[in-house]
Amino acid sequence: MLTDIVAPAVAGVVAGLGVAMPLGAVAALLLREGLVNGFRTAAAGAAGVATVDLFYCLVAALTGATFAPAVDDHRGVFLLASGVLIVAIGVRQLWQGVRQPPPHALDVERASAPATFGRFVGLTAINPVTLVYFIALSGAVTHSGISWIGSVIFVAAVGGSSFAWQLLLAWVGSALGGALSRNATRAIGVIASLLIVTLGAIVVANGVAALC
Repeated sequence: MLTDIVAPAVAGVVAGLGVAMPLGAVAALLLREGLVNGFRTAAAGAAGVATVDLFYCLVAALTGATFAPAVDDHRGVFLLASGVLIVAIGVRQLWQGVRQPPPHALDVERASAPATFGRFVGLTAINPVTLVYFIALSGAVTHSGISWIGSVIFVAAVGGSSFAWQLLLAWVGSALGGALSRNATRAIGVIASLLIVTLGAIVVANGVAALC
């Protein structure tokens, strides 16, 4: 019984961190969110990312590896859509960062937590790599003979570890933002936006390559 609890929990933590820790475009966006808009708003974004990870893991645990080939066949389309969206967000944030704000404009233009949550849900949901990753891993776990309790523990551990890592990124961004002057925060925000545009362009290129 102990094995049915510990093994899925450990596997879930490893799976959650495995998909969350690579520093891609979503992670860069989350760091910038904390830098510019503070921990509360960035935490909402972290919750959005973890929610999608949890949902995808649940779908994968219920279906195993059944839909992995179908998702992988359309990977190029998903990558292209994801890359275009990331570039658009990066360009918008870059424009907001380089223009001269009026006094106290940064306080007025702060994004709301619900809007940030929805934005990060959308960005994470259209990433096919996340879904295929969970389907492949969860398929192995669910077909290893563990009980349904083990599957529930696995899914919960994935969501918890993913959320913990995303919260760490949100905190790092907000801590840097709180320790810097407004001009320094703006400068780093511009650099982060350029990085996001670059990462988005790479995703677009990968999507085009996958379609060719």
